[in-house]
Amino acid sequence: MKIKDLPLTASLSGVYFRYPGDGQAYYWVSQWGKGIWAKTDRGSQTIYPLFVKSIKEALAWEVLPEPPAKPLRRTRKTK
Repeated sequence: MKIKDLPLTASLSGVYFRYPGDGQAYYWVSQWGKGIWAKTDRGSQTIYPLFVKSIKEALAWEVLPEPPAKPLRRTRKTK
């Protein structure tokens, strides 16, 4: 599925997609005239700029299935 195939009423915030510039998977945060703000992990505080010539280029990007959630770490019981 491509971003252009999403419902017109869908928000792009949080969409998991592959950026063709580097082949990496990102979560869409927001956009501006020259690109997309994205992060590699939903819980990350680091946001990366992904540059494009035209924001319309992003319509052809591949939407990826949500990766499985990481299991919670079990902690040892203390006596």
